[in-house]
Amino acid sequence: MSLSLKLSSVLFVALIALTIPALVGVYVYRDARRRGMSAPLWTLVAVLAPALVGFIIYLLVRKGYSDLECPRCGAPVTEQYVVCPQCGAKLRPACPGCAAPVEPDWRVCPWCAAPLDGAEPDAAPPRRRQDRALNKILIAILVVPVLLILFSIGSIIVYQTGAPGSVSLQELTFDQYDQQQPSEVVRGAVHRWLDQLEGREDRAYALRYELPGEYDYENKTYFLVYVPAGGRQSNVGIGTSSSLLGSTLGLELERTGYSGSLFSVLYTGEKTPDLDVTLDGRRVRCQMQSVGYNPSTFLIYPDYSKTSWEDVEFLPQRITVVKLESTGKGSSKTVGVVGVTDEYTLYRLMSAIDGGERQDWESPIYQTMSGLDISGGFEVRIEYKIREEYIMHEDMAILRVFQQDGACWLIDERIRHGDNFRQMDPDFYPLLDSLF
Repeated sequence: MSLSLKLSSVLFVALIALTIPALVGVYVYRDARRRGMSAPLWTLVAVLAPALVGFIIYLLVRKGYSDLECPRCGAPVTEQYVVCPQCGAKLRPACPGCAAPVEPDWRVCPWCAAPLDGAEPDAAPPRRRQDRALNKILIAILVVPVLLILFSIGSIIVYQTGAPGSVSLQELTFDQYDQQQPSEVVRGAVHRWLDQLEGREDRAYALRYELPGEYDYENKTYFLVYVPAGGRQSNVGIGTSSSLLGSTLGLELERTGYSGSLFSVLYTGEKTPDLDVTLDGRRVRCQMQSVGYNPSTFLIYPDYSKTSWEDVEFLPQRITVVKLESTGKGSSKTVGVVGVTDEYTLYRLMSAIDGGERQDWESPIYQTMSGLDISGGFEVRIEYKIREEYIMHEDMAILRVFQQDGACWLIDERIRHGDNFRQMDPDFYPLLDSLF
């Protein structure tokens, strides 16, 4: 988990946990002053005593006070007031002899024994002030622990089931970026973006491109990050995290003073992450810009069946076609191997492969999988990058081509959903055979 996300989670929990002490402190201070008690002392007792013990003691020992108020202006009054001292509103009937407050149903004044037949009955009695603040605190005492419990449960669920995703990163100088970026259009757009940032070193800058997953359940997000004075890193910290607040991609750098580098980043995960950049342990503001193209040097493999030969920007470096002969019992032997590097032939093969009709789960081919005989046919190895030192690597895909009931089928390993069968054009099988 990145430093900023940890800090955000801690601050969130601390904010909730401090809500009750803050509310209790404010309430006790105001209430103690109203009652003529030592407000600072009782506030400290109520806030610092554990488990609300101080608050409970205060509620038990606090002094009484008049909680009556004038019905007209709301000023505090007592039961002995005949009129409101603020607005003069008549609060209680008064004895015509001694002016002492009396009750409406009294016939004789208990103070001076004067008859009360002439007492004025048109008084509006004081109303009792409701202690709404105490009700709110009691509600908070019940609600806040529930929120903390729910937050903890949610964090555990995310930790157990919400994989934060994977990330790949490459630091490149400007010249290296130009060499590895296959699209001239993208190179031009990135350089125009960098020109706008010249002289601005107060924050980090990033371009972001989001690509919904087609060959995988997870989506991909491509970043190109520029951090002034943060290039030529000897030890880059990169990490991903997931929480109830979302996914975060953390990039931790040291301040080197070199501003001639870019960071090409590929994030693979269910959700698009926020980007969190720290320089010398301090978080720097990142100005993010979403774009409609892939600014990174990580390749996005196009659908070649929908791309004309003139618009192709890059191709696999090699396609190796292995011709197989069935030896019975579901096994095969190799009878020929051809490596294709000619660009136009590569395009023809990729266009034919991507043009195969994807079969959904309703297709009968999946119902007969247990009886399929895929021995014989061809094995097609697509190498987007040639790495001779590896037999298998992440930039290689192996496809199987076979015939069944007069139709040509291809199992596309690039598709990870499981529904990875393609029904190929009848000319595809002869096209592969013609390579030998």
